[in-house]
Amino acid sequence: MNKNLNIIKTPTRNQISNLDTLPFYDRSLVNYEKYRDYIGHAGVKHSMAVQATRGCPYRCFYCDVYKTTLHHFRRSVDNIFEEVKLLADIGVKRIEFIDDIFNVKAKDFKQFFKLVLKHKLKLSFFFPSALKGDLLDKEGIDLMVEAGGLGVNISLESGSDRLQKVMRKNLNLEKFYENAEYITKKYPHVVLGLNAMHGFPTETEEEAMMTLNFIKSLKWIHFPYLLTVRAFPNTEIEKFAREQGVPDEIIKKSQDLSYEDVSPSMNFSQDFTKAVKTVFLKDYVLNKERLLSVLPHQMKNFCEDELNQKYSSYFPRKVKNLDDLLRIAGIKRSDIKIENCLDEKKLIVPELNKKIYEKFPKKKVEKDAFKILFMNVSGYFSSESDSQERVLMEPPLGLIALQSYLDREFKGKIEGKILKSRLDFDSYDEAVKVINDFNPDVIGISTMTFYRDFCHRLISFLREKGIKTPLFVGGPYPTGDFENVLKDRNIDLCSLGEGEVTITELVKEMMKNGNKLPKQEVLKEIPGLAFVEEKKVSKVSFSELSKNSSVESLNI
Repeated sequence: MNKNLNIIKTPTRNQISNLDTLPFYDRSLVNYEKYRDYIGHAGVKHSMAVQATRGCPYRCFYCDVYKTTLHHFRRSVDNIFEEVKLLADIGVKRIEFIDDIFNVKAKDFKQFFKLVLKHKLKLSFFFPSALKGDLLDKEGIDLMVEAGGLGVNISLESGSDRLQKVMRKNLNLEKFYENAEYITKKYPHVVLGLNAMHGFPTETEEEAMMTLNFIKSLKWIHFPYLLTVRAFPNTEIEKFAREQGVPDEIIKKSQDLSYEDVSPSMNFSQDFTKAVKTVFLKDYVLNKERLLSVLPHQMKNFCEDELNQKYSSYFPRKVKNLDDLLRIAGIKRSDIKIENCLDEKKLIVPELNKKIYEKFPKKKVEKDAFKILFMNVSGYFSSESDSQERVLMEPPLGLIALQSYLDREFKGKIEGKILKSRLDFDSYDEAVKVINDFNPDVIGISTMTFYRDFCHRLISFLREKGIKTPLFVGGPYPTGDFENVLKDRNIDLCSLGEGEVTITELVKEMMKNGNKLPKQEVLKEIPGLAFVEEKKVSKVSFSELSKNSSVESLNI
């Protein structure tokens, strides 16, 4: 393959600053009744996700993948509440906010929950992506819990003040601890998760133990995570790791770790990392006193199938359900203060899809409408699941956002379809069939770095089966590593940011060009894209691309 492809990256697109101008997510675009059998990121079923903010005011070096999101913008409190009220009217009882900075503006955070209480909405709220733990205060915590706050994650990363400065997170560790302790003591029923990391480049063994001891001193966190640090492509932490002498091979291995993987870190010996993780698991996670304290609350607020899936995800190898956890911890069901988990029937929304269609009526599509197919490839097919994978099956909110925007802009002139791997197509052949049946004018594929090999295998298979439809890729993987993505010449374009506006402009130009990709001189005028300049392209056979399923084969 030509190593010197001339990749064109068009100017970075300005962020959408007024988020209230975006349409509410059209929930009719996916079949929610399909998804309700699975837990999502929040660890619950029968929920709907809402996004209240975009971008981040912090520049923490370990997660600065989205270099296009330089600013932090928020929806107004009234706009957020209006959408939440709409979902509550459908009958939804659980709302998860996917923002990790939902509480950065304390006044808005509190005002939202005051509105929930004023309107007497009977909802449970979950914050799986983590609130900013040191920006909470007792008034805000009290309001959140009174209004229905049930699942809260907070991100520590490290218990070392030095590392807080190095990673530019700059947590006030004392305030963070005070808030975590306040929740665990006053509201033990709130399922509190705490995210910490192990193995930062330059981290000392003493600092690693500071993080471990920070967690151990809190009684009791429901779901504590001690994650191995990963250096995603083109992030500052990847650059920092190289500057500290971490070999490329170790960096690559870190990118392929699952969230709970206990493989060696970039910084410590395998023996030290294993020892830390063993102490964490034995002395805290499987601590009998802790489990006997938190499990009654979890059983009261979650159905057994949710806990089975949650613990199977938390322990991706040896624990498949709640009974496995109890057996390993040496706990009998009779030891727990509560006999049964929450009855799932209390969570189910009867005729959910019918109620969704009433709130989001189907639009009339013109006969010659432009067809766009979105595919979320962030879950292996069930036939080839990776033991490291966290199997979280929730609607692809980003794709719903894109299609909702396109439908508003083009109305009946566009017809969109959204599919998710494993749920809507569970094999390569099924993917081919749904594409041929729908016959789209363009295909957009969203994926994460963890699934990059799977994404390339799928795309290669589509091309081998004769699907020549123009194809663009978006999501965390191409955003952070579009140069490697485009070495796969089966891919036409990468979408790098502000997808709603970028894809709308692309579709407009395709419509002008008989529903075909426009010339590259036109593409160069659309901000937020990356592609290979035509005159520099050297074609590679699909069979050559698929000789090695690893993405490393694309780096020759």
